[in-house]
Order: sequence, then structure tokens, then C-alpha cells
Amino acid sequence: MADCVIGIDLGTTNSCAAYFKNGAIEILESAEEIKRFIGRTYQEISLQNKLQYFSFKVEDDFDDPIIVIQGENKVLKKTPQEISTIILQKIKTDVEAKIGTVDKAVITVPAYFNTSQREATLKAATDAGFTVFKLLNEPNAAALSYFFKNNVDDECYSLIYDLGGGTFDVSILKKTLNNIDIICVDGDTSLGGKDLDNLIVDYVCEKLKNAYGYDPKSDRRTMRRMQNECETAKKTLSFTTETSIIFEAFVKGHDKVEIDITRKQFEEMGEKLFKRTIEIVTRCVNNSGIAKDKIKHVVLAGGSSRIPKIQELLSTYFDGTTLNKSGNFEECVAEGAALQAAMFSCNYEQRVDKIKITDVIPLSLGTLANCGVMSFIIKKNTPIPTSNSYNFVTICGNQCSISFEIFEGERLEANKNRLLHKLTLDNLTPAPPRQCKVILTMNIDQNGILTIEAKEQYHNNVKEVKISYARGTQSDKEIETVLLDTTNYEAEDQRFMTFAKKKKYLLNYCESAKYNFEELLRKDDKVYELCKNTLDRLESLQVGNEDIIEELTKKIKQKCDPIKKKFGFKYMDDL
Repeated sequence: MADCVIGIDLGTTNSCAAYFKNGAIEILESAEEIKRFIGRTYQEISLQNKLQYFSFKVEDDFDDPIIVIQGENKVLKKTPQEISTIILQKIKTDVEAKIGTVDKAVITVPAYFNTSQREATLKAATDAGFTVFKLLNEPNAAALSYFFKNNVDDECYSLIYDLGGGTFDVSILKKTLNNIDIICVDGDTSLGGKDLDNLIVDYVCEKLKNAYGYDPKSDRRTMRRMQNECETAKKTLSFTTETSIIFEAFVKGHDKVEIDITRKQFEEMGEKLFKRTIEIVTRCVNNSGIAKDKIKHVVLAGGSSRIPKIQELLSTYFDGTTLNKSGNFEECVAEGAALQAAMFSCNYEQRVDKIKITDVIPLSLGTLANCGVMSFIIKKNTPIPTSNSYNFVTICGNQCSISFEIFEGERLEANKNRLLHKLTLDNLTPAPPRQCKVILTMNIDQNGILTIEAKEQYHNNVKEVKISYARGTQSDKEIETVLLDTTNYEAEDQRFMTFAKKKKYLLNYCESAKYNFEELLRKDDKVYELCKNTLDRLESLQVGNEDIIEELTKKIKQKCDPIKKKFGFKYMDDL
């Protein structure tokens, strides 16, 4: 099919390709597992906590995780990105065997994938021979599938609950006649069905150790089978109240081992994780500003959303509302990707009534400004793609460089947010304090990748960087508390802003006065020395020292204002 554009759900446990043709969606499946690793560092807490459950070895290569695969004749070592490339190449081969040459795709990713994870996915796809038109957030894809299949024409709010194999996403959307707006997103990129499987793995391993003195976790060759059996048990418990996990020729000296497990036992094991998903749903609803009784459709996606207890908790949260369970839980993301792909296609057989879908960024982006204040440049839940600029000025006279520390978060004190990158623009044009202007521009493309440009306003002096960042030593859970902290520390933030405002005034006053003294060749003046000493003193003052700053301000102005007036100091009238 010439110029066909396909949709790909590059899943954690199963990857799935789909394409839209003549009003119908066709699915192709491919079982794999890798998405939990892509774009992460080896030392990341969320990865370290799961190493014992993998059926393959993971090594540390300068903080990059390396997957070790035992082949028939040799050991293969591949990065997660390389394995993703192999998976995508296999998908490409499978699809082409059915419909002919394909090299264009839309690929889905978790809504909370960060920039490095998105870039790694794009690079894997490029290496596999694909031109990627868009990285589509998974809950958005599920929403496209739902609205397409159910012919929802009325304006309404919907919530997508997407609990896949390795990630959990929540999105709240507003549907109008031909448009889907993403109102709010939340999620956890290290919480998913595999974590629920691992609860059963732990249960089974404990039974085997107690009864037979055997721990499968010590033998990686048996862990794949263990994982598969436990995953099957989890799925079975969604339809029955009890089941048995049977292993044949698994334990030495025993032909068959049978371990019973009930739905109630599984629900007790998973209670903390189940409730965790509802906490994220609650936070997403609260942050959206939409009353939960205004949310008309609650749509389930991802295989683990079949779990009865999860459905019970979710329905209860929405005051007994009926959940939408139509369609295939595992395939709806790929179906949505296929629909989005068809919208990019020029092939008449892929024609689909276009529904515009708008993504948002989950957390605000900004930079550290004077006195530690967070200068917000792109606010959370801003639709993407987006671009915004902010004008900054130098602090000191003849300042030769300016640095921008880029943060992600909602706190008014920049250092309370998460540092992403530091960008320095050198060779600034010599100028008085606050007279050299630098424009900082942040641009987020349709794939959620952030590019930052710092440019001196009146000269051809530019520096640009594309941010690739990992979560480092912070866990996803720690990052997701950002939005809650914004409320909890509101009073603290307001106190900081009061302090910063006073400090900024005194800082600018002393720097401007110092510059004027230097221009007038009056460095021997005692007030010049007082300005320098005051600036030195300011560096160590923190929140709680507002009274000291007020005293310093009063003292310096008493001494300096008469001199300022006498000599007509410049660049101080707008303080």
C-alpha cells in the first residue's frame, strides 16, 4: 500500500503495529520487553528495584544499562535503544510482509516519558528505517481509538486510565466536535502490570523456598518461565476467584509443583499499588480544575486495567460511574496510533475524518533568575508544540557571560525544582548593569523534545542546546510529588518571594551604584567600599534575614542617595 503510515505501540511487554485502511484498523502483534530501560541510567532507583525480576542480566556501562542476552553460540550485549531498534526492525519486516514497503510511522510513548527517553525512542526508530511523524502519548492514542469507535459527538470531558505492562498514565481530555484537548496528564513510568506480576513472583518464590528450598531468582534461565506463569495467573484471576500455578520439571526431584493463589490474596498483595494509581488519578483530577462529576467517560486501557479490584476502586472514586470497557484493552493504544498515522498519510485508502489532538507538558519549565527566583517560561499543561521567550538582563557592569540553569517544577524558589541543564552564553557585549539584554527561548516540538536558545538581543551572539536529560538519582515517585509540594509549601514560597524581592532591590542598587563609582573613578570613596561589602554580605543571606536586608538597604541609601543625586548616577532611576 503506497505511502502507508502505520501506528506502533512500542510496548513494555508486547509491541503492536496497526494501520488504518478503508475505514478499518488492522492489528499486527509482536511480543517483546524493553521500554522500561530506554532513556534511563543504570543507577536510577526505579530500575534498580526491578533488576532481580528480569530473566536476563543487566550490566552497568558508565551508568548506561546494558542488556546481556545469551544466544545459542555467543553472548550478546545491547543497549536498550539497540534492542528497541531490533524490535522496530522486526515490526517493519512483519508489516511489509503483509502490506508492502513501509517507512513512515507514528509511535506511542508514555505521557510521562522525559526528553532523553523520547529522543532514544526516536533514534531507535530512525535506525530501524522509520521516519517518525509524531511521538504520540499513549493515553491520547487510547482516547483517539475510543472516540473513533464510539462516535462521541457531544462536547464532554473524559479520563483515560492506562495501566500497561510497565507504565501507568492518566489523561483528562476535553472532546469537542472535531478536537481533543489534553487538559491534564499524570503518571508513573515505573508502575505497571509487570510490578503486579512481580508480587505473584515473590509469593511463588517464597512458597518454593519454604517447601522445597529452591529460589528461582538465583537462576536467570528459569525467570522467564516464572514470569510467564505468574502473568498468566494474574490474568486468570481477573475472571476467576482462584487459580493454580503449575510447574512441571521445575524443581529438582519433583515432576510437578502446584501453588494455589486466590483473587483475595492477590488483591491484598497489590493493595498498595492499586491505591497508588487512584492517588495519581485524584491528583490529575485536582490539577485539571475539572470537577470529577463533569467527567462523563472513564476509559480503560492497558491489560492490567482488567483487574476487578482496580475497576472497583476507580468506579468508587467516580461515585459508582460505569467504566468504559469496550474494545481490546491491549490494542486500543496501537489503534489510536494507527488513526493518528492515517491523518498524516497522503494515501486515499487511509483517509480519516481528522480530529485534532493537542498534548500538554506535565510540569512547568523555567530558569533561575536573580536571587534564586524561578522564572517560569512555559507553564505546566501548556499545549504543545509551543514556544515562549523571556528577556533577561545582566546584573553587573561589563558582565562577560550569563548562565541559565534550566529547571522543571512548580516551586517559586528555583533550587527547590529539578535541575535539567545549565546553559552559558559567553562573550557578552560590555554594558552597564541591566543594559545588556539576553533573550532565552524555550521550544517544545510535537514529540515533547525541548530546545533552548540564548541570544544577545542586539548582537549575533547565540547559543542553542537540545536538552537530553535522565531522572538521575531521583525516582519517578519523588518527581511526581512536585505538584503536591506546590500546594503544601505555598506559604513557604510566598515568604521566599518576599525575601527575594527585598534582596533583588538591594543587589541591583549596589551593583548600579558600584558601576557609577567606577565610571567616575571614585573607587577610593568609602561609600564605594560600602557597596562592595554589602554585596559580599548579601551572598550569605537567606530567607529569615529580611530584617538584616532592610537595615542594609536603609544604611546604603542614606550614604549613597546624596552622592547619586550630586553626580547624576545613571541606570538607577528604574530600580
